[in-house]
Amino acid sequence: MTDPRPATNPADDRAGRPATDASVEGEHTWFYRPGSILTRLGMRILGPLTVEGLEQVPRRGAFILVSNHMSNLDPLIAGATCGDLNDRVIRFMAKAEMLRWPVIGWLARQSGVFFVRRGEGDRAAQRTALQHLAAGRAVALFPEGHRSRVGRLQVGHHGASLLALRSGAPLVPVAITGTEGIFPGRSRIPHRSATHVVIGEPFSLAHRPEGRLDRAELTAGTERIMRTIAGMLPPAYRGVYGDDRPDPDGS
Repeated sequence: MTDPRPATNPADDRAGRPATDASVEGEHTWFYRPGSILTRLGMRILGPLTVEGLEQVPRRGAFILVSNHMSNLDPLIAGATCGDLNDRVIRFMAKAEMLRWPVIGWLARQSGVFFVRRGEGDRAAQRTALQHLAAGRAVALFPEGHRSRVGRLQVGHHGASLLALRSGAPLVPVAITGTEGIFPGRSRIPHRSATHVVIGEPFSLAHRPEGRLDRAELTAGTERIMRTIAGMLPPAYRGVYGDDRPDPDGS
């Protein structure tokens, strides 16, 4: 794939920037750039990998990347394209089970990943994400909460909506197709699969830094996030968001 790396600003949050608070999970990012380069090189063999909409990614300041999720390769590919090609480090929220994976768990920690205990409403992971956003950094999560093994969108969870409402940070929607074909089914042998990443226009939810967030607000935010991602995917990938209900902005 081509490397349409834009001009960068020295104020951007780079992978090699020294940590300002080592107590915040996700501070160690030295492997983010090497990992991104290795991912793009690997996709020259397993792809091709194409990217559309790099100009949509904010060059500075906080944002929340939200994407569909069909493969364990999705974080690597999103980080190597949406992040590294824009000279941004994106800190991914990942399942805590990854820490038990030999080598991979350690490398994830060195790439800015912070971990969440799925299904438990992990307040510590939420606080970590909000700390990074408050410091002007980019955070990423997959609103479905886990991979879709059927290759179609599943019902979104409220984590991304909560972070957007509390932080006021813009959401950057991303749609990834093709990664489900690299390790199809339960195959351990990689296959070539044309992979495409589409980055959409950032949007924001109402900023609610204080007070109680009721379920209706969280649900409305999640619905908008998921329908925005669905609208960027081919119809066959839209899953439960593939009907003809109104657009995410209510129009």
